[in-house]
Amino acid sequence: MQNIPPQVQAMLGQLESYQQQLQLVIQQKQKVQLELTEAKKALEELEKVEDGTTIYKTVGTLIVKTDKAKAVEELKEKVETLEVRLNALERQEKKLNEKLKELTAQIQSALRPPTAG
Repeated sequence: MQNIPPQVQAMLGQLESYQQQLQLVIQQKQKVQLELTEAKKALEELEKVEDGTTIYKTVGTLIVKTDKAKAVEELKEKVETLEVRLNALERQEKKLNEKLKELTAQIQSALRPPTAG
């Protein structure tokens, strides 16, 4: 294997770091997407329920009684928060992908043999 210049080694290390960060962001994004889907489904089902119907929600390991209006409000807030979080993760993913693309191009350029003139 040819000797890799220290500058390129540093860029390869940075590339690996970006890839790890991207993987974490993707995992977080998937988790948030799942939570968002669940919250939207719960909200959809809750809105079908008649007013005055007894509603229960889980709080940790407990199941507690609540009213429909309060439950709907809490779910709407949760959906809103998750959507904001998802948008932030999508922006972060996009930035990391751009950094990876730029760094990959720099590494390829640095490893390309100089052309004889």
